[in-house]
Amino acid sequence: MVGLPGMWVRLMCGVLAITIIGFLTPPASQGAENSAPAGNTVVISNYAKPEIEIQENGLPQGWKLRIWQGEPDIKVLKEDGKSILRLRSKVASISVYKDIKLDLQKYPHLKWRWKVTQLPKNADARLNNKDDQAAGVYVVFPRFPSMINTQILAYIWETSAPVGTVLRNRRNPMIHYIVVRSGKGRLNQWIIEERNVWEDYRNVFGEEPPMVGGISLLIDTDDTRSQAESFFSKIEFLKRAHVRLTPPANRLVKSLIPAMLIPKLESTE
Repeated sequence: MVGLPGMWVRLMCGVLAITIIGFLTPPASQGAENSAPAGNTVVISNYAKPEIEIQENGLPQGWKLRIWQGEPDIKVLKEDGKSILRLRSKVASISVYKDIKLDLQKYPHLKWRWKVTQLPKNADARLNNKDDQAAGVYVVFPRFPSMINTQILAYIWETSAPVGTVLRNRRNPMIHYIVVRSGKGRLNQWIIEERNVWEDYRNVFGEEPPMVGGISLLIDTDDTRSQAESFFSKIEFLKRAHVRLTPPANRLVKSLIPAMLIPKLESTE
C-alpha cells in the first residue's frame, strides 16, 4: 500500500471498516426479533432450558450465522440435562447473532454464563496478526449510517492481553474490546459474568449510549491458524437495582493507529 494517494488509502480503509461491521452486525430485516422484558430482566437467550427450539441450520431459534473464514462448527448440546451452545473454530472466524431492541437506561447490566475449554495458541488482541479469541460477547449499537457508523463493545476471553485491558480493534476503530477473562486459569469452568454496559459505553466512547440493536457471539482463530472451543448458556440484560455493580476496566490501551489509516501489514511468521 506504500505510495498510494491519500484518497485511495481512505477509500480502502472505508471499505475494510464496512466489511468488518457487516460481519458482526445483522442486516436490517422485516422480521427482526425483539426480546420482551420480563419484570427485572430481558432474556436474550436461555440455553439452560431443558428443551429449546432448533432451526434447520442447527442454531437456536432467533439466531443467525455469519462466516468470515473457514467452516462453522456450532451445535446445541446437553450438559446435566440442560441445553448449552458450543462454538468451535479450526482456523476459522464465525459469529452467531440476534437482532434485539433494548434501552440501556432501563436495563444497563449484561449478564452471561460461559466456559472456554481451548484458547487460540499465542493469540493476542494487541497484535494485528494474532487477533483471535476463544469467546466474545459483542453488544452492537447501530447508528446511521449503520454500515460505517455502528459502534460495538466486545467483551472477550483473551489468551494473552491482561484482564481490564480496553483495546480498539486495529482493523476497525468502531470496535472496542474489553478483556474480562484472560489465559488458562479458569479453563473448563462455567463462569457467570456481569457488566454495566451503560458505564462501559460511556467510558469507552465518551457519550451516552444509543439503543442496543443486537448481540453477537464470536469465536476466532484464523490469524493464529489454531483452534479454540467455547460454550454459552443464559444471556440476559438486568435492571440496575437488581445486580451488583461491576467496576469499570482498570486501564485503557489505545490503538496505535489513527481511525482512518490502513493497518500496518505485519509478518505472520
